[in-house]
Amino acid sequence: MEKNYTEIFNVTGLSISENNDTTNLSNYLDIEDEEYIFDRTYIRIIFITIYSIVFCLCFFGNLMVILVVTISRRLRSITNFFLANLAVADFCVGLFCVFQNLSIYLATDWILGDFLCKMYQFITSLSYTASIFILVVICTERYFAIIHPITCKQILTPTRLRLVILAVWITSALYSAPKFFWVNTITTSIRGSDETVCIANRKKFNSQLFDMVNFVLLYVIPLAIMTILYTRIAVGLWRSSRKLERHLNAYSNGLQQSFRRKSSEKKVNIKRIDTWFQFN
Repeated sequence: MEKNYTEIFNVTGLSISENNDTTNLSNYLDIEDEEYIFDRTYIRIIFITIYSIVFCLCFFGNLMVILVVTISRRLRSITNFFLANLAVADFCVGLFCVFQNLSIYLATDWILGDFLCKMYQFITSLSYTASIFILVVICTERYFAIIHPITCKQILTPTRLRLVILAVWITSALYSAPKFFWVNTITTSIRGSDETVCIANRKKFNSQLFDMVNFVLLYVIPLAIMTILYTRIAVGLWRSSRKLERHLNAYSNGLQQSFRRKSSEKKVNIKRIDTWFQFN
């Protein structure tokens, strides 16, 4: 049975704005019987190969980072703790999102059910939100450790940093939680047959406002913070290297002058001894 929906977008994030006339999902997805690109065998092989490589790198690479940092006591530093949490976020992407995303391209019919449809969107949002926030936390910790090392030891204690990471995950989960209410599966006509798709209904929220808030909170502000802090770090390291270079030059000049002074004194003493032997 064909159903018509307005103001909806699919899991790839594409949007549609309609007038008073309704349109079915096949027109929205621009799918034609003979021209659907993912019906071509070589396209499917290419996508399956690429996604399989991405999955292996994402899954096993991040799993290795998590295990190494967890098992090795020598690697349990603050920075590696942050990197392990970043690996957890990326690991979730590989585990829950890679092949689910591939299934969207290869089969327009969503076969994973309504709950996994919601979980797919939630985990995707949670993972990239947590990754962005963790990168900001890492940048902030590096800034204080390099530019203000004394303050860093006093303020950024391991316990407080663990609480910060916990707050990052909780905030990311709360930020992504609305996906459970916006996303669901529906049955609609695609290429002449009824198929189930995983979509979010944009009638349930102000999509333009949400996209703008998402862009500012997860791109503009983190990018600005990291740009400013890493610039400060670069400038601070450059100034420190200049000071160190001046100190080394001064020390080197002092050694040279001391060596010349001692060499001159030795020459004078040798001359005195030579003169004494001449007169005795």
